[in-house]
Amino acid sequence: MCRLDLCRTPAQGPLLLVEVLPAGSLLTALLARGAEAVWVAPGPKVARLLAEELGAKALLLGEAEGFPPEGFHGRLALADLPGLQVEGRLPILAAPTLYESLLPEEEEVYLANFRNAKAVLERFSGEKGLTLRPAGAPEPLLSALVAAGFLLKRLRPEGPPHMAALLLKAFPDPQEALFQSEEGQALHRQGRTEELALASLIGVDPVVPTLVEKRRYPKAAYGLSQDRLAYRFAPWNG
Repeated sequence: MCRLDLCRTPAQGPLLLVEVLPAGSLLTALLARGAEAVWVAPGPKVARLLAEELGAKALLLGEAEGFPPEGFHGRLALADLPGLQVEGRLPILAAPTLYESLLPEEEEVYLANFRNAKAVLERFSGEKGLTLRPAGAPEPLLSALVAAGFLLKRLRPEGPPHMAALLLKAFPDPQEALFQSEEGQALHRQGRTEELALASLIGVDPVVPTLVEKRRYPKAAYGLSQDRLAYRFAPWNG
């Protein structure tokens, strides 16, 4: 049995965090292409602090209005992956929505989207006590909610219908759901519709990212407005 969390309440068992855009699909693709691990930071400042600690392997990825911040190596863009040297690197994603979708006390966390749906379903088929949370909760992103419905329908085929699963009837084509979402429209306005096509591919990345480390940045020590964390994800290997 699994449940869908739209209130961002602490998961009591394994948590499957669902994000398609803007960073979730990229994180999965980076691991599938040989990144040693991928870090998630709340913003550019913590990302830069972490990059200083990680050294030459660090690969800073983030964006503001479609452009990478100063000193970053690239955007949060699947379309840019062919031009990046990823294997053996430690990408750091300045990804506030993905970051804020996690609670600091949660330990057993996995990441899901359309691109790794096949691997996720293989990993969690029959799993008891599983929680699915679409990114952005308690105001979930439409793209994440539709992807969560896609997974929920297959993980809990005999369960009662849920709003997320019912959304699939309105968006039988995942790419259309991404295009209609606010996050998809932002990419469309930037002329980046290729991102939507790449993020809507189902089962092309055979990896399930799992949370393996948290690194704390106290506000007093680093001049931050509040204590912050950085999360490290690596491929789950059973």
